[in-house]
Amino acid sequence: MTSERSNLLSVNDDKASSSDDELPCDKERVSNQPSAGFSTAFTIALLPAIIIVIISATTLSTRSPRNNSSLVIEGKTNKFLKQCENDSTYTKHTVKTAYELPFAALFRDNKGQKKFEASSITIVNNEVYAVCDSSWAISKFQPSLLPFSDDNVQIGTPDRDGDFESGYEAIFHHEGSFYVIRESVLHHHNHDDGDEVSDGGEEEAGVDENHSYHAIIEEIILDDTDYTIKSQCSSEFEFEGTSKGFEGAIGFPDSTGTLYIIGLCEGNHCSEARKADAGHGRLVIMAKGEDENGNCVWKTYRIVHIPKSAYFIDYSDIDITNDGRVAITSQENSEVWIGTAVGISNGIIDPDKFGFDDDDDKTLQFPKSSDCRTIYCNIEGIYWMNSEMLMAVSDKMKSRGRQDFRCLEKDQSIHTFVLP
Repeated sequence: MTSERSNLLSVNDDKASSSDDELPCDKERVSNQPSAGFSTAFTIALLPAIIIVIISATTLSTRSPRNNSSLVIEGKTNKFLKQCENDSTYTKHTVKTAYELPFAALFRDNKGQKKFEASSITIVNNEVYAVCDSSWAISKFQPSLLPFSDDNVQIGTPDRDGDFESGYEAIFHHEGSFYVIRESVLHHHNHDDGDEVSDGGEEEAGVDENHSYHAIIEEIILDDTDYTIKSQCSSEFEFEGTSKGFEGAIGFPDSTGTLYIIGLCEGNHCSEARKADAGHGRLVIMAKGEDENGNCVWKTYRIVHIPKSAYFIDYSDIDITNDGRVAITSQENSEVWIGTAVGISNGIIDPDKFGFDDDDDKTLQFPKSSDCRTIYCNIEGIYWMNSEMLMAVSDKMKSRGRQDFRCLEKDQSIHTFVLP
């Protein structure tokens, strides 16, 4: 608005100047012009209105319509842009976007889904599998991310359990089975034959003091259009509520073939109360067993501290290659921590020795906008495509003003990044 009004004012000024030059030579026009006193009075009368218009236009051009945050105007830089301009090592600690696509453009048949709250991703035999915590279906698509390809499908029924959402936060593959993990689910302890699992959440827990929260790990077998649940087992590890449970997971067998699952807690200290105490990430190593009632349970084997160099407010996913290269993401920080695990070799884990090499890690940020703002606001899933590239998925942006409007551009999407 400002530039248009400025141009119009400039044109008028030029015309006025041209008229003044012509007045001495054009007596007829002079005789038809209003008196100088009239022109002066008219100009003075209009001056307050002109000032108001200019001020209003300037105000509108420097404010965003939603949150009144300052933007870049007429060559002036805001404080965010200066951070990038003054960062001489920006390219050394920022991953580069290779290609990406929204989930909505993947499928010819989206099975009625309008939101894709993506949370985890894995690649098996050059096919990508992803889960959303809002859906019970498993997304399967090609790494090329071709829009509306016949190879991109939804496996299973999105509303498998009616109105309840899946809470799926992790997916990985082991020996023909996929393992999907529900973050944290309410368990009632009022049955002699074991716990009763409920999707009711904290409100339902308020009327039952004898309850706790545990992740549920489903082992599923996929075919072309649907999947079969082979087992559903709770974690022995207990959480404080439904919102800060396991946010990522990966599995490795030991030398005897026993599968160990490494669960990533979303909150620092694996806690809701202390979730924002940055730099206190935790992993829970689990092995499958039975409880006192003979029900399957993923028992806690060890708790491993993530290095403090992964100084994150939250932890959104983890991937570890067969040779121990680690990627851990943070949604809140819009960053990925790259490190090296010890106790993993050729895809075999030694659960007693598993840990991290404290001398080999770095933290990289996801790309910023042209004015140096965070745009990858909701990274939740991560997977190593090769030694130099990562594939990630993004959740839906938070509504009702809880996140900047810029976050919409990259939400509910699949991304690929090149390491610096």
